Amino acid sequence: MKIHRFVTPKTSRFAQVGEFSDSTEEVVFALHGFGQLAFGFAEHLTPLESPERVIICPEALSRFYTSHKDRKVGATWMTSEDREFEIMDYVTYLDGLAETILEEAPEHVRVVVLGFSQGCHTATRWIGNGGMIPDKLILWGTDPAHDLTEEEWESLSDIPSIAFVVGLADNYMPEERVISAEEALRDHQCAFRTVRFDGGHELDQAVLLKEWTVE
Repeated sequence: MKIHRFVTPKTSRFAQVGEFSDSTEEVVFALHGFGQLAFGFAEHLTPLESPERVIICPEALSRFYTSHKDRKVGATWMTSEDREFEIMDYVTYLDGLAETILEEAPEHVRVVVLGFSQGCHTATRWIGNGGMIPDKLILWGTDPAHDLTEEEWESLSDIPSIAFVVGLADNYMPEERVISAEEALRDHQCAFRTVRFDGGHELDQAVLLKEWTVE
């Protein structure tokens, strides 16, 4: 038996907070975590809405039932099955979406990428393999992908500002994992700072708002 692969078009969707205008100064690409959907994730980001900012929340390409009983649906960026092609597909998807979105924006708009949980791994792989280096990267709730190549790390080191945001009560990020992530970022000459807050594996609105006042 042989396994073959076939590339086929797929309809994706994304949530958008804010509208483009001549006053738009910043575009945020926000990548959700495992089991979330774009519109639910976007609701957590509505406090950032302003006339100068547009927030784009792409939804991962693979949906599944997180609860069959309640027919609750979530999405995932990838699994370990056929992982190289899963990564290739979402990098292609995010590159194409970003290119289309930025065509609507004024020239020289500032670009921020925010990854939450699984979205952090997705964001670092996207930046490492895609065609865009953002002005700022926010890794919230987990570390960069564990298997980044040196070439991918080089792309991350080109980002002017990286914020690594971790809740003090986040069970997914024990202290040894935080330290390991900081060492990896430091070893690869990334311009980063660590932000700790009293909370768990969640987007804290006060911290979120404060992050947009810090460079």
